[in-house]
Amino acid sequence: MGFTGWLVRRFIPQAGQVMDAGIRTKYGYLVAMVSIVGNLLLALTKGFFGLTLNSISLLADAVHTLSDVVTSFVVLWGFKLAALPPDEKHPYGHGRVENVATLIIALLLIGVGIEFGKASVERFFSQEVVEGSLLVAVFLVLSGLFKEWMARFAVSVGKKINSSVLVADALNHRSDAIISILVAGAMIAAMFGYYRTDAVIGLLVSALIIYTGWGLARNAASALIGEKPDPELVEKITATAGSVSGVKGVHKVEVHAYGQENLLVSLHIQVDPTIAVTDSHQIAALVKYCILEKCGALTTVHVEPFSSQ
Repeated sequence: MGFTGWLVRRFIPQAGQVMDAGIRTKYGYLVAMVSIVGNLLLALTKGFFGLTLNSISLLADAVHTLSDVVTSFVVLWGFKLAALPPDEKHPYGHGRVENVATLIIALLLIGVGIEFGKASVERFFSQEVVEGSLLVAVFLVLSGLFKEWMARFAVSVGKKINSSVLVADALNHRSDAIISILVAGAMIAAMFGYYRTDAVIGLLVSALIIYTGWGLARNAASALIGEKPDPELVEKITATAGSVSGVKGVHKVEVHAYGQENLLVSLHIQVDPTIAVTDSHQIAALVKYCILEKCGALTTVHVEPFSSQ
C-alpha cells in the first residue's frame, strides 16, 4: 500500500481489528489529522498567491481548502462522540453522530459555494485585472494531485471501517483537487489577458462546491431519517438465522442502524409447534448468538409455530 500503508502501520497498532471501536476511532483520527495538516499548508499558500495575483478563483479555492480544515475538525468531533458508550438518554449509542457530522460538512460546503458564486458574478462584471502565473499554475496542479491522494486515502479508510463521514470527507478532497486544476487553467488564461476566465472558473468552482455539498447533505439526511437496509445484509441475516438447527422459517427481518457499529435486528422465526417452550427459547438464543457473531448485530427474535400451509 506504499505511503498509505506506512501511515496506517505507523500510527495504528492492531490496524486489522477494524470492528474494534477504539481502533476504528484511531483510523478516523488519523485521516482527520492528515487532512488538517495538509489542507492548512495548502490553504495558506493558495491564499497568499490569490491575494498577490488578485484572483477570485484562487481565493475561492483557498477558502474551500481552508473549509476542509474545519470539516476535518468536524470529523474528529464526529468520531469522538460516536465512540461514546450508550447512556440513559441514548440507549442505542451515539453512532448517528457521524451522519450529523456529514450533514454539517455538507452545509458548510453549500455556504462556501454560495458566497463565492456571488463574488464570482461580481468579479465577472467588474473586469478587474488578474495576474497570471505559470509557477502558480504548476503549484495548483501539484496541489490537485496531493488532494487526490488525500481523497483516495480517506475513501480507502472509509470503506475499510465502513464510515460515511470519511467517504464524505474524501469527496470534499476530490472536489478540491478538481477545483485546483480548473484554477490552474484560469492562471494560464490570465497570462494571455483573458481576465474574465478567472470569474468564470470561480463560478464553476462555486457550482461544484454546492453540488458536492448537496449530495452529501442528501445522503446524510437519508441515513438519519432511516434508510432501507442493504439487501445483502438482510439476506445474510436471514441465511444465518435459517442455518440454526430447529429453525423452519425466517421472515419479517428488520434492521435499524444506530451508526456503523450498532445494528439492531428484529425477526420472526418459525419452529416445530410440538416442541417445549424451553426448546424454542434455546433456538431463539442460538439465533441471537449466531447473528451477533456473523453479522455484528443485536437481535430480537420472535418465535412462531411452523405451519406447512
